[in-house]
Amino acid sequence: MNFFIKNRLSLETVNFISFVFNKNLLMRTLLVISLLAFSSLVQAEGLKAFFSYSSFYSPDSGPYVETYLSVIGSSVEYKVNENGKFQGKIEITLVFKDGEEIANFKKYNLLSPELDDTISSFINFVDQQRFSLANKKYELEIQIADVNSQEESFISYQPIDLNFSETEIMISDIEFVESFAKSETESIITKSGYDVVPYVSNFYPQNLNKIGFYAEVYNTEKVLGADEKYLVNYYIESYQTGSVMARYKKFARHDANAVSVVMGEFNIEELPSGNYQLVVEVRDRNNEIKTTKKMFFQRNNPAIAMNADDIAAIVDLGFVAQITDEDTLTMYIESLYPISSQLERNFVKTQFERGDGAFEMKQKYFISFWQSINRLNPERAWNEYKVELRKVERYRTTRFHGFETHRGRVYLQYGAPNTISDRKNDPATYPYEIWHYYNTEKRRNVKFVFYSPNALGIDYELIHSDAYGEPNNYRWKLLIQKTTEPATNPDKIDPRDAYGNRVDDYFDNPR
Repeated sequence: MNFFIKNRLSLETVNFISFVFNKNLLMRTLLVISLLAFSSLVQAEGLKAFFSYSSFYSPDSGPYVETYLSVIGSSVEYKVNENGKFQGKIEITLVFKDGEEIANFKKYNLLSPELDDTISSFINFVDQQRFSLANKKYELEIQIADVNSQEESFISYQPIDLNFSETEIMISDIEFVESFAKSETESIITKSGYDVVPYVSNFYPQNLNKIGFYAEVYNTEKVLGADEKYLVNYYIESYQTGSVMARYKKFARHDANAVSVVMGEFNIEELPSGNYQLVVEVRDRNNEIKTTKKMFFQRNNPAIAMNADDIAAIVDLGFVAQITDEDTLTMYIESLYPISSQLERNFVKTQFERGDGAFEMKQKYFISFWQSINRLNPERAWNEYKVELRKVERYRTTRFHGFETHRGRVYLQYGAPNTISDRKNDPATYPYEIWHYYNTEKRRNVKFVFYSPNALGIDYELIHSDAYGEPNNYRWKLLIQKTTEPATNPDKIDPRDAYGNRVDDYFDNPR
């Protein structure tokens, strides 16, 4: 599972080049990675890092969780060490909580690679840990701090549910990897005889042309029999439609065993931009699916465009033929933005905004979009979406349709929130709303914060969220309370207490 600490960053390039062992790291392995294209982050303030984890099972010792932390070298404060080199120090605390009890934890310092200077280049570095745990639900608390900085430590929480069976076929979490190879010397990155170097992100930019993964299959010998063979299929599917992407499907035959390793990779040089899932499934000799595991990832590949010729070749417009007004059709296409992939958004922008988007082409694009959602009944899919469009008209303003507003976009993209804390009349704040989702497709316990800076309770803006890919502003509380305290100090995060201010309460305790 992946999530970002503090800010969502496009991990433009993480190429692992060496392994460094340092006794001062409390016997931990430090993976050093090169910085190729982080120039936009060199001047960034505040520690930035990626964090992910994967859960596995050992027949000898039970479940365990691996954690992976990738620190952006350019975001670290450096000081001269006893060797006359510049070095950063990150304090990391990982705590697995079972209710009020602490099931496992580690607190340690992670040292960056030594640098000759802090002008010419920076090096990103990765830490990996392993925690033995029982089958239970946990809350993982991650706290990281730059020891050399005055900035406060950052704390994040992630629910973890371990539920490995000893009698059913199961698949571990899918771990995205930078590389894997037969192990010569066992280390913290060794699993089942392989050195597995993690890729600590689920974002694959244009300059990365392969996606690799590691997973394990458990209990096939108990369920299928010791002499049985079975098949593992792995493929890439569209996140939106679930359809398997052509040319991105492979299989491997395995003998039944207590633990079987599944490793694979795809060349994604020609995979278009979009949201996808890497899928691993186990099938028996009768080709029946026994279990499946999926892992979300996002691809940015602007060099590969949607095929306009394929859209132009559509003959049967179906229900779209009844839409005869071009302004109406244009508005309908614009309303698809919240549920469109980046590839689809780019296609609309380049094809229709240049003035060469003929009405017929718009019709064909619209029908092709809904056929990708429901090939058998695209009209039904569109009608169901229109119901949701009518719901978000409650957010309409004098300038925007409901789907064009921030709240409308979030509603259409994520669905109705489980709770909304609507505060229009708090004396110390602008009108604001906090939306809470128990579950989204990518993660649990997600919140969105909107506010109305004109104090009229209209034109709400999204200023903060902990969802992937959404605006993340750690100073959002100051923006909401700007009427009493200007947000001029960049180091200040929380506003001073004011009468009637219950922002923390509503954010931490949704209802």
